[in-house]
Amino acid sequence: MPSTATILIVDDLPISQQTMGELLRSADYQLVFASDGYEALAKAKQLTPDLVLLDVMMPGMDGYEVCRQLRADPLLAEIVIIMVTALDDRQSRMLGIEAGADDFISKPFDRGELRARVRTITRLNRYRRLHAERIKFERLIELSPDGVLIIDAESRVQLANPALRRLLCENQIDDLIGRSFLSFVAPEFAEHCVGCLRALFDGSGQAVRVETVLKRCNGGRVPVEINAGFCTFDGQPAAQVLLRDITERKQAEAQIRLLHGELLQAYDATLEGWSHVLDLRDRETEGHSRRVTTMTVRLAEALGIEGDELIHIRRGALLHDIGKMGIPDRILLKPGALTPEEWTIMRLHPVYAYEWLSDIAFLRPALDIPHCHHERWDGSGYPRGLRGEEIPLAARLFAVADTWDAICSDRPYRAGRAPEQARQIIASLAGNQLDPRVVQLFLEIFKDL
Repeated sequence: MPSTATILIVDDLPISQQTMGELLRSADYQLVFASDGYEALAKAKQLTPDLVLLDVMMPGMDGYEVCRQLRADPLLAEIVIIMVTALDDRQSRMLGIEAGADDFISKPFDRGELRARVRTITRLNRYRRLHAERIKFERLIELSPDGVLIIDAESRVQLANPALRRLLCENQIDDLIGRSFLSFVAPEFAEHCVGCLRALFDGSGQAVRVETVLKRCNGGRVPVEINAGFCTFDGQPAAQVLLRDITERKQAEAQIRLLHGELLQAYDATLEGWSHVLDLRDRETEGHSRRVTTMTVRLAEALGIEGDELIHIRRGALLHDIGKMGIPDRILLKPGALTPEEWTIMRLHPVYAYEWLSDIAFLRPALDIPHCHHERWDGSGYPRGLRGEEIPLAARLFAVADTWDAICSDRPYRAGRAPEQARQIIASLAGNQLDPRVVQLFLEIFKDL
């Protein structure tokens, strides 16, 4: 509500407007003038003034009719109207009362009386409006299904609604008044709440939205969402706080997390199954996928990789040869050396992996290894001929583990190499086939193999 009272002065004589304006201009009023009844009604509808000083004797539409029309308008009916008239007989006053006037001032008016009456009426009118708004506000918060309270700068409760009492299990709302709101905040959240409330009162934050946990009077705890904003209450700085019980939402979120976790476990079990099928199909490398996955994950952890990125690396390692599902058995299981034409087909398996998995949002972040694990540090690999750090880190890590397992595993055409010999071979491949930094890390981590 504006702090300045608006006064509409209605008089057809400019000298009368000027006189009343000079008397009231020094006070804290916003003065608006109208020269006839029609202009007065238009400005009243536009401004809804606190007070109308209304001359009775005006041409066209007299003050009585203006008064009657103001009282007939529901939006303007509560405006205080003082009739200013040179008519001092009983009949004129009765007409004014019947039209709806609140008071009369006789012309020529006493200047001190005019000031005093205007000051008294505007103060009473302002108090009435404040009181009406206070009642309306308290009724609204009383009916609110959410907890509502007003706290002062010391966090003491000044006003609380029934919903808050139910939320905190209090028997009476009065039990909350004067108590510190922070006494209801769970200890582990208290410091954060103090900071948020301090921001409201020192002006560094216009509003606060935070989730916290409250302590109930029966010893229980309840998660709530708090929305708070700065306000004034009984003329003092305060915060209006809205609290919403989010127990059901938290339970739903926990259930979603549980179901999400179960779904991820099902996905990962499926990937494990695919990996096992691939190993069984390629009989020479049974158990290969699990071994290289374990090594690749250990290398990634040594580089500080964690969280979702580590999970995607693990999934990519398990699926590194998924593209071989598109390679015919006559080529994949051929006991002897492949012809150039067969190698052309064999080298398509990273492309198949990319084509099959890139449309699966869940597996898209794990594509680096299936797509790029045959790229070489010197650019001689396939399918894209990437060089150096153009090759994704996950694929570079996997390439070292994959090469180690290939060297140490038995093949129909040769026996697996001993660990010491395998380390020498791995070291010799650094800088051409393999990332030298990853090779060094691998040899340090797996020095006891």
